[in-house]
Amino acid sequence: MPTVLKTKGYRFFFFSNEMNEPIHIHVESADKYAKFWLEPVVLANNSGFRSFELSKIRNLIIENEKLIKRNGMNILPVKQFTPIATDVKVTSEMLQVYLIDGRIISVPLEWFPKLRDASEKQRNNWRLIGGGIGIHWEDLDEDISVAGLLGS
Repeated sequence: MPTVLKTKGYRFFFFSNEMNEPIHIHVESADKYAKFWLEPVVLANNSGFRSFELSKIRNLIIENEKLIKRNGMNILPVKQFTPIATDVKVTSEMLQVYLIDGRIISVPLEWFPKLRDASEKQRNNWRLIGGGIGIHWEDLDEDISVAGLLGS
């Protein structure tokens, strides 16, 4: 967690692995936590801060916005990442989707009754569609989006 700023009892920081979100900053103080979007500066999540503290934190973010963005831009991209599949493996119990960024999504076949009830040959007769944004099984007339798998 790269700390960007410590001031007035608050620690402002970024998580290193949040590649798929708009630019934002996290803040904590004792056992309280909040998350603010930066464009524009608005509260995204709060746990424990009172409204007057959130106003104070928002003002601190606005006052230090250039510092926060400069120190966080190497971690958080401005653009959203579109998950792209490069390969698919289907077993009798799991669907595994390999992504271009190295991640592997594994979900139970139980989530997809058409795939669960299909033969091994039918399950393995898939093709990537839309440059890898989805998977199509011709024999089953089944289509699954990669983004949908990540959101499940």
